[in-house]
Amino acid sequence: MVKRYFELLEFLDVDDDDIMKLLPSPASNKRLRALFKELKDVESVAKALQGRDTDLLDVRQWFDELIALKPQFATYLGPQAEIVHSPDFESGTA
Repeated sequence: MVKRYFELLEFLDVDDDDIMKLLPSPASNKRLRALFKELKDVESVAKALQGRDTDLLDVRQWFDELIALKPQFATYLGPQAEIVHSPDFESGTA
């Protein structure tokens, strides 16, 4: 839906005040574009995880790249995350 919004945005009449009142500000659009790019990065990892040739090393590398992109993800994807069965082993292999 966000992708479609940005595709259609260039065709909207910026001189029409009624339309412009309903749209986010240019600053908000800039932030939305940045967030959309981040979402695409996360989505690409989520899709790659579903592949047949995925091994644990690939998963760790993708998770580390996501953590580099957004450090907040370390809480959920890092070697010390609550979901990790053996954090000491995970930290040793990371």
